[in-house]
Amino acid sequence: MNRKTLSAVLALTVVLVVSGNALAAPSGVPESLNQIKDKRQQLEMKVEKLDNQIVSVMKQIDNNKKDIQKISENLKQNQIQLETSQKGIKDKQALFNKRIRAMYINGVNSYVDVLLQSNSLGDLISRADTVSKIIGFDKKVVNDLKYNKEIISKKRRSLDEQNNKVIAIKSDNDKKLSKLDSDKQEQIKLIVDLKDKERVLAVADTATTKLVAVAKNKVQQVRAAAPKISRGTSSVASVPASSDSIVAYASNFLGTPYQWGGNGPSTFDCSGFTSYVYTHFGVSLPRVSSDQQNTGTAISRDQLQPGDLVFFGYPAHHVGIYVGNGCYIHAPSTGDVVKVSPVDRPDYSGARRVN
Repeated sequence: MNRKTLSAVLALTVVLVVSGNALAAPSGVPESLNQIKDKRQQLEMKVEKLDNQIVSVMKQIDNNKKDIQKISENLKQNQIQLETSQKGIKDKQALFNKRIRAMYINGVNSYVDVLLQSNSLGDLISRADTVSKIIGFDKKVVNDLKYNKEIISKKRRSLDEQNNKVIAIKSDNDKKLSKLDSDKQEQIKLIVDLKDKERVLAVADTATTKLVAVAKNKVQQVRAAAPKISRGTSSVASVPASSDSIVAYASNFLGTPYQWGGNGPSTFDCSGFTSYVYTHFGVSLPRVSSDQQNTGTAISRDQLQPGDLVFFGYPAHHVGIYVGNGCYIHAPSTGDVVKVSPVDRPDYSGARRVN
């Protein structure tokens, strides 16, 4: 072992000891690069899974907001109907009261008295017909009053139930937001550990560095050869999916910050990134990675071509776009940016070609 190599090993040992966060082996002997790399990959997977869960919660919250808006609109409509029904009841009640008042003023206590005051048989028949019509009308007024009161009572109960539903949804949203904040704090801790481990790996992980460098160089070559496309353009290019054109367009977003629920172009989460890129080529992908995992045609690892979707975990908690040379471009996790990374991960679960 020459002096340069010995210095590198000693430097790695010092960092491992100083970090003091499970990077040192139980025996006190520095772990191998592969062991550290495995731990770093496991941590990356945890971070991606957490991001995936948070994105799902955010999607549920968005759906709940739509439900609340719909219920609010129904509440307004029901309130209008309620006020209309109440006005109808008041009008009919006033008409009925007016008739009773008129009978009282004229000294008529009942419909029988009206009949008894007839002067002849013809008058009696005429009065009987009039009384029959009045009774029928009054019955209708009374029945309408009763019916409308029942309708109003039902509407009020419906309003109460919908109000309770709105309150329940709001409470559920508050709980989810609280969990989101808790997850965020936990993720920050994971990111700190991840950065420490990545710094350690950077000391000696020349193989990975070279692999990514070659892939990045190829991406730049593809990008230089492709037609110039603005990163913010909304036009749909007439080129086939799963091609170098996809890689060229995706490379426009290298360095773009990761953000939960980011749909581009200023921020992305992993599935938001792939969706945005493919949409540019007229291909509509589902919003979340686990659903994207069921699109297109399954591709074996040895059949991978630039532009194919690559997935990690099953159901997938992460997705990216293959760029060649064993690497893919993706929006990794909170605190990171769109970048090129090796596909060689323990949670790699397959690829799909979307045509």
